Amino acid sequence: MSKGIYEYTNGFEDEEPNEIKTIDIDDHIYNNKRPIMPRKKDVAGDQHSVSCQWWKRYSGAAGVCLGLLCVLLLAGITGLLLYQRNQLTSSNSLTKEWEQLQITGNNLTAERDQLQTSNNTLTKERDHLQTSDNNLTAERDQLQTSNNTLIKERDQLQTSYNTLTKERDQLQTRYNTLTKERDQLQTRYNTLTKERDQLQKEIERLKKSTVEKVCPQGWKKLGSSCYYVSTELKSWEESRQDCRDRGADLVVIKSQEQQIFVNWLCGVKKYVWIGLTDSVTEGTWKWVDDTPLTTTYWNSGEPNGGGAENCVYLYSWSSDTGEWWAYDCSYKYRWICEK
Repeated sequence: MSKGIYEYTNGFEDEEPNEIKTIDIDDHIYNNKRPIMPRKKDVAGDQHSVSCQWWKRYSGAAGVCLGLLCVLLLAGITGLLLYQRNQLTSSNSLTKEWEQLQITGNNLTAERDQLQTSNNTLTKERDHLQTSDNNLTAERDQLQTSNNTLIKERDQLQTSYNTLTKERDQLQTRYNTLTKERDQLQTRYNTLTKERDQLQKEIERLKKSTVEKVCPQGWKKLGSSCYYVSTELKSWEESRQDCRDRGADLVVIKSQEQQIFVNWLCGVKKYVWIGLTDSVTEGTWKWVDDTPLTTTYWNSGEPNGGGAENCVYLYSWSSDTGEWWAYDCSYKYRWICEK
């Protein structure tokens, strides 16, 4: 039977650490065993035989112990190498981890610096915004104060406006009342003025009637007035101008006595302009002395010519009074003056 012990290698051959190989120990160490043959009993020989056997036994035990020590030594060295390799591997791992942690730390430091910079920037922005907020708050308060002041002023102005509006309405009412009173007074004044003018004319007429009046040659007298009948033919305006040139005006007929006298003075079937017209206000007939028309001697259906017939002529018949006709002022007829 053969036995083996472990042989320690360099531990790094073939890139396999701490490799242990076995070495076969020839059984020749123990092959010298031979069958013990019976020998003759010899005292000296027996003693020598006992001594040899003991030595052989001691040598075998020593070899076994030496082998065990070698095995233990080899195992210890192998364990140390494995421990050293594990430590080296662990150290390499720790080195890598340290380097990784160093990189991570550098990255974190850079991130921290960036965050610190960002924080500083945000702090400045916050301070700036805080300052802006304070400024805006102050401006808002000022605007609020101004707004309150403006509201008070507006309310005061509104009150003043309402007061002025009320006063204006009162003044408007008073103005309307005064205007109405003025119009009434104006109407009364106009009426009194007309009455005064009529009275003044009546006074003049009475004065004339009390004094014997002598008419110019070619004029005919009726009461206090003198009358002239033309022999020429002219328009109404030209006829009136001729009367004015003579110190008179176209005849104004205010009584039936006058109408009959003028009709007789003109002769039979004659057309004669008289001093009646509505040329100032259409449809409002007035005498040339601005007195209103009261007594009329219109022909049946007259006046009927509208805006084209604004002047009046007298057509004399064989009747006592004759008739009035409205006609175009541009036609040329005879005329009769009065002064």
